[in-house]
Amino acid sequence: MSDIGTKRYIGLGLSHAAAQEQFSKAFILATASMAGCSVAEPKPDDDSIDWTLSCRLAPRRPKLDLQVKSTIDGTGTEAAIHYPLKRKNYDELALCSLLAPRLLVVVIVPPEPLEWVTTSPEALVLRHCAYWVSLRGLPPTDNESSVTVQVPRANLFDVAGLIGLMRTINEGGVS
Repeated sequence: MSDIGTKRYIGLGLSHAAAQEQFSKAFILATASMAGCSVAEPKPDDDSIDWTLSCRLAPRRPKLDLQVKSTIDGTGTEAAIHYPLKRKNYDELALCSLLAPRLLVVVIVPPEPLEWVTTSPEALVLRHCAYWVSLRGLPPTDNESSVTVQVPRANLFDVAGLIGLMRTINEGGVS
């Protein structure tokens, strides 16, 4: 990684922030595809939805809306990551009575970008992991700019977890 001007750049010149965003997209796409989900990226993103996942489970054909964030800081407690979420995102993820559940997914990456992806003839490894939380129905906040949300470490966003979420939505659950 090199410094160009005041920004940190990776490889051939993508900024660190842009590379981290692209990595989080790749993480979601890889996980969703292995779970058997289709993905759509709403444009423009003006409703705190980065991705809509869907699958062909009968009878409901469930959908799931995701707001995806990425950080190198997975600090918090043993039970949860503490993530500072913009107030706008908090308000829109806390909405009730929506047709599709909305989740916040936080992708945790190592501090060193060269550790994010490892490839070999035997494996493609994406590091580190992601966790999810539903903010549906949380109370309004007086905070003006951001709200620190608790993202349970038990809610691993992986292939098995996503399949379980979609099955639960298909049965009428997940708030």
